[in-house]
Amino acid sequence: MKLYTGPTTPFGRKAGIVAREHGIGLQEEVCNPFESGELAGLNPLKLIPVLVLDDGAVLHDSHLICEYLDSIGAGPTLYPEAGRWLWRTRMMVGHGLAEASVQLRLQQVLPDGEQSGTMMARYQNRISRAVVQLEKEVEALIEGPLRMDKICAVIGIGHVEFRHGEEWRDEAPGLAAWYDDARRRQSFAETAPK
Repeated sequence: MKLYTGPTTPFGRKAGIVAREHGIGLQEEVCNPFESGELAGLNPLKLIPVLVLDDGAVLHDSHLICEYLDSIGAGPTLYPEAGRWLWRTRMMVGHGLAEASVQLRLQQVLPDGEQSGTMMARYQNRISRAVVQLEKEVEALIEGPLRMDKICAVIGIGHVEFRHGEEWRDEAPGLAAWYDDARRRQSFAETAPK
């Protein structure tokens, strides 16, 4: 199987983490979604990650890819039934944190005349609210086995810190302590943005 991803995408990172946690070997193809003609042929949305299966079937969107990898991998599921609506809601907060961070970064790299101060403020506020919410629920992140909510929190925080600095830590000391411990896990460390 081949995973089309990038060195800084939190969504490709999420798929890479799930693959590593389940012992699934993937060939990772680094591509630039803004420039890759091949990617447009695989995903009409021209977004990463994209997973090409051994039979040529193509899956895109990190949610779908991660659920597929979880379904075929070894070891315990990252999508347990216990408390699923609560941890899945937390999963979406972590994923949304990553989305807001990416969108803020995309605004920041536009030429000055094309940037939107209004949109940048909205994304920054979304980041702040997500961090505060995860801080409120940090005990649920600390407890129990690895789940997708924990993975999504790590990829969201990781992208925020990589692209926008460590100011988020001021709002969330408990979350920061959890994150510093969690990111030592091998699958998280191996996939950290560079």
